[in-house]
Amino acid sequence: MKHKLILFFVLFCTGNFYSQSITMEFPSFAGKAYDFIIFQGSKQETVVQDTIPANGKFVLKIPALYAPYTGMSRWLITGTAEGGGLDMAIPGYDFSVSCSSKTPDNDNICYTGFDSVNELNRLNAKQQLIIDKFEALSNVTKLYDKQYLIYKEIEKEKELQIQAYDAFQKELKQNPNFNARFLPIVNLTKGISHHLTEDYNQKALLVNEYVTQIMSFDDLYVSGHWQGIIQSWVALQLNVINDKEQFVQDFTRISNRITNPAHYTDFIGKLTYYLTQYGKDDYIDAIAKKVLGSGKVNEYSGSMAVYLKAMVGMKAPNLVIKNNKDPISSNSILPTDQLNSKYSLLLFYKSGCGPCEITIEGLKSHYEQFQKKGIKIIAISADKEELVFQNTASQFLWKNTYCDFEGTTGINFKNYAVMGTPTMFLLNSKGIIIEKIATVEQLLVWSKNN
Repeated sequence: MKHKLILFFVLFCTGNFYSQSITMEFPSFAGKAYDFIIFQGSKQETVVQDTIPANGKFVLKIPALYAPYTGMSRWLITGTAEGGGLDMAIPGYDFSVSCSSKTPDNDNICYTGFDSVNELNRLNAKQQLIIDKFEALSNVTKLYDKQYLIYKEIEKEKELQIQAYDAFQKELKQNPNFNARFLPIVNLTKGISHHLTEDYNQKALLVNEYVTQIMSFDDLYVSGHWQGIIQSWVALQLNVINDKEQFVQDFTRISNRITNPAHYTDFIGKLTYYLTQYGKDDYIDAIAKKVLGSGKVNEYSGSMAVYLKAMVGMKAPNLVIKNNKDPISSNSILPTDQLNSKYSLLLFYKSGCGPCEITIEGLKSHYEQFQKKGIKIIAISADKEELVFQNTASQFLWKNTYCDFEGTTGINFKNYAVMGTPTMFLLNSKGIIIEKIATVEQLLVWSKNN
């Protein structure tokens, strides 16, 4: 029993109260208020807010909830017009930073115990020298035809730079410090891949390969670039790769590699948000089963509510119709399996929304064609003013248009997890969602094939 208590005490002290701190000394900034921030995926967590004492010495402590923390941090002087501060990597253990100058820079800031910033600058400078040489040589080769001897010599030198860059990437992988893992993430924000090439499409494919198969999402989570990288990757998939099947394969690779539920939930949330913003509901449908079956999503909130509420193959939520003529009366329910039509197109829109106006004009232009196909149009407005709603709805060729004047927070928008307008759902006679439609052109293709 005594041994168990001793073991418990050791675990209690070492596990729950792990101490991690950064000793700071900045006497020229005495009396200044500051924030100390660490990065957690989409969030910036302010873990310390305080004022620098008269002697300039203070300690930044990582809360036990995050310790031992390895990742990027931001120390900011607040409440002054001049501002200032440091972005620096934290290695998972204690170190110290000091500077006696009123104008801190890379030459007068001293790091003890861990080279937090200068190492990253050295690595970046070494990398940039190789890239600059490669790009300069590539520009020179454009001035000569292949039959010239100088062209062949330059090509040999380009190959040497490619080899040097590959060797540098290998060095980064062997370097245990976070800076060496952080630099390739920064590279992604600049469109720099892990292998040198002049071909734009090849660069894009290499970036995609790095994101899906090589990059640590644990490192990305604490890098401060989580959201930006995810958005850029979605844009790359949609604008360059432009292949839904390839997207599903790449998503599956990433999905399998993110094991932390908090990281996974954050990733899916941002991915879904950007796919929705780009009008790619069909991409969301394509990964829905993998997301729902992953067991790694902590909460389906915000844009992620779509996975539970209005996916293809699900029964469409009933529509709630507000009685605008008599506010005292209760709302009525319009069951989606009793819409009395072969197909029903639910259009979520907002007056004055440019893409909505294009969609509405397209539906009006092909209205007779849709009628012959048995498609009944039901529009749900996000307008908040009755006059605006009436002016727009009066121009529609269909009769069923509803509005509760609560904007995108209205019950129907919530039930269908609609984050942006226009959004369209195509239902069959039983109220089952059979397609999520992004454009009228997509609806026309579906109409032609069915």
